[in-house]
Amino acid sequence: MFRRAFRSLGAWWERVQPDFWRRIKPRYRAAITIALIVALYLATGIFTGGNNASAVPGDQKKTGSDIPRVRVAQLVASQRAVTITIRGRTEALHAVDVRAQVEGVVRTIHFEKGDHVKAGDVLCELMVNDRQAKYEEAAALVAEREKENTAAQNLLREGAMSANAAKQATAALEAARAAMRTQQVELENTKIRAPFDGFVDDRYVDEGDYMRPGDKCELVIAPEPFLAVGSVSEREVGQIKVGDPATVTLVTGETVQGKVYFVADKADDTTRTFQLEVEIPNPDGKLRAGVSADIHIPVKNLDAQLISPGILVLDDNGVVGVRAVENGVVHFVPVEIVSDNPEGMWVTGLPNRLTVITVGQEFVTDGERVIAVPGGKASSAS
Repeated sequence: MFRRAFRSLGAWWERVQPDFWRRIKPRYRAAITIALIVALYLATGIFTGGNNASAVPGDQKKTGSDIPRVRVAQLVASQRAVTITIRGRTEALHAVDVRAQVEGVVRTIHFEKGDHVKAGDVLCELMVNDRQAKYEEAAALVAEREKENTAAQNLLREGAMSANAAKQATAALEAARAAMRTQQVELENTKIRAPFDGFVDDRYVDEGDYMRPGDKCELVIAPEPFLAVGSVSEREVGQIKVGDPATVTLVTGETVQGKVYFVADKADDTTRTFQLEVEIPNPDGKLRAGVSADIHIPVKNLDAQLISPGILVLDDNGVVGVRAVENGVVHFVPVEIVSDNPEGMWVTGLPNRLTVITVGQEFVTDGERVIAVPGGKASSAS
């Protein structure tokens, strides 16, 4: 039955095909037929997925399933103090190498390193030698001159001595007294004393050493107040003034509140920076000189946001900022970093309220449409 049907279909085709088609060789007719079938397939979209016939080549419109999703959070500005941070070290406000004023051999060392001293305590004592005898001789001469002056004044009142002779006796007495005071100072200077309350931080001589005027006996440091000393740049020095509050964080972990004690008027010729000193209390004497410290000085208040460093991105020009979402469209917003701490970074340059991308910001571009999903964290503290 199928054979008869195929024969009937073939006979029908022989009758209806045009004359020009009969004149074409069979192998050419087969090639033309295949070409027509391929063209038909292409025209009907079989090879290109006919359901996308309305797509625009090179710039196809995204459907809802094609739009990327990103996590977002809202940033809210708050008042934040702009702080200048300076690397420095601690120093004692009063630290003195106590020196000899006369020469002599060291007789006694009264205090050792680490000992606490009070103003006037004898640190090192030199041998007196003949200074005591010279002082006593000067004192005896003063006593003699006092008697002579008393007699001269009595004679002057009786008219038995001239006024000039009486004045000479008075002058001789004053000279004797001056000589005695000199010997007294010489004798007293054999005792090298502490200039203020503090502690001995170093000792330079031993008993039996010979000291000349200017030689160092011991180093005395006053425990309070202390200083944190650093150098501030010429760009920032104009924002700081004496009396400003400051916070000093020591490398040991201690944090001390103080105030600006000194700001140099002249820059260092080499570094072009200005020396800055902050006075800090040390009532218990725990602070030590020479410890590294960070000096934080607040200079002004402004609106800022606390963010996590992980949401920061760079634009094509290398500018630091965040990617925000407004009406479903991504926008790059540059920021300026004010300060950082363990909780995150404080930045300015953003609106008071802004929705920022917290997850997926690396995979979207400025102007791209996204689906914003709330629930991200804009800062490590949130």
